[in-house]
Amino acid sequence: MDYEHLKKAIKLLTNATQYLEDIVSEAPSNKVNNQTVETAKETIKKAMAEISAAVNPPVTNHIPDEFLAKAESLGIPLDDIEVIVAISEHHPSQLAGVLAEIENRAENIKRRREYFLIRLPEMPIEKLGSRLPIVKATDLNWPEEPISKEYREAIKAKYKIDRLIKKRPYSRTSIFAKIQAAEEHLGQSQAGENNSDFDEEIPF
Repeated sequence: MDYEHLKKAIKLLTNATQYLEDIVSEAPSNKVNNQTVETAKETIKKAMAEISAAVNPPVTNHIPDEFLAKAESLGIPLDDIEVIVAISEHHPSQLAGVLAEIENRAENIKRRREYFLIRLPEMPIEKLGSRLPIVKATDLNWPEEPISKEYREAIKAKYKIDRLIKKRPYSRTSIFAKIQAAEEHLGQSQAGENNSDFDEEIPF
């Protein structure tokens, strides 16, 4: 238990109580009342963050340094107790998601701290990093030692390589000779058919 955070929480709650008592005792205008109530609410939120930090000290060592640096560059106050407690209680992917939103909509978000605290719990938890397998340069290196004869024989037997490279019964020469003979036979047959056509009697 961190009593320093508890002391800060007590002080903040005392201040919030005083704000509310002032509204009841002085009865100012409605506009002032609304502003004071909002101030009291924000003070109570900070007090609750201090209480949470007292019970569970915020730890951010699970957050990549580049995420924290990006948050700071976007104007998110990392010394704010509410911010640091919120970061410690959420997944790094949620932090990355809300930071991406703030970066993409930077011109339209004026109160970035408040936006950050509201949107962070709403971000989905996702897997960080590339979805593709990481291939290192060492994965592409061939083994330095030559493959043993036993290993080569095992591979040849497994994939029946000898059967694939077995000499075929017909060589390329015999195949071309058969093709040439077939063409000559076809030519002779066509010549015989043409001669028989000339021998037929013309019908007119």
